[in-house]
Amino acid sequence: MKTIITGQILLILCCTVYLIWWYRGFRPGIYVSRAGGVNGALLLITMVLGFAGVVFSLMPAEKIREPLISQSMILICGIAAYFVLFAVTKVFFNRVVTTELFLIVGWTMLETIVADRLYAIGSLGGKSFSAIIVIIAVAFLIGIVLYVAYYRMEEMRAFYAAMIPLVADAIAMSTMIGIVVCGCSTSM
Repeated sequence: MKTIITGQILLILCCTVYLIWWYRGFRPGIYVSRAGGVNGALLLITMVLGFAGVVFSLMPAEKIREPLISQSMILICGIAAYFVLFAVTKVFFNRVVTTELFLIVGWTMLETIVADRLYAIGSLGGKSFSAIIVIIAVAFLIGIVLYVAYYRMEEMRAFYAAMIPLVADAIAMSTMIGIVVCGCSTSM
């Protein structure tokens, strides 16, 4: 459980550094190098934290019960969802496909796997698991709605709206950590 929690903390830090990078590099009306100097260092730190967070979150853990959802099924559904969303956002919403779509779907898959693994090791009870899945789904919906709306917004509004999914993701991961660490999930 400690490695999973460590991974989640690293991913929260990744979101935080990414927000700083976004704020410094994408403010409307200001041009700066997004990959050089301080911004380049922030982007590198974001990538390192993200990679480490994923690795720690997925490290093997001893199961005490069967997972509720097959990890293979989560991956298959996630890959299918990516391609469906790719087509839907491009064809029906004329949305330029960007890396954010991959990150939204990938984060949702990862967090669903993490919640399922926490259930399997006995750190999340059934009701807590369900609550976390709902929170992950809400964060996903926030991300997708703002992903589609981004290029339809006024520039400054889009700049700030693009930060909301990262905040929602960090809140979802923090909530999961809180439930697991306080131990209130085992009684639910």
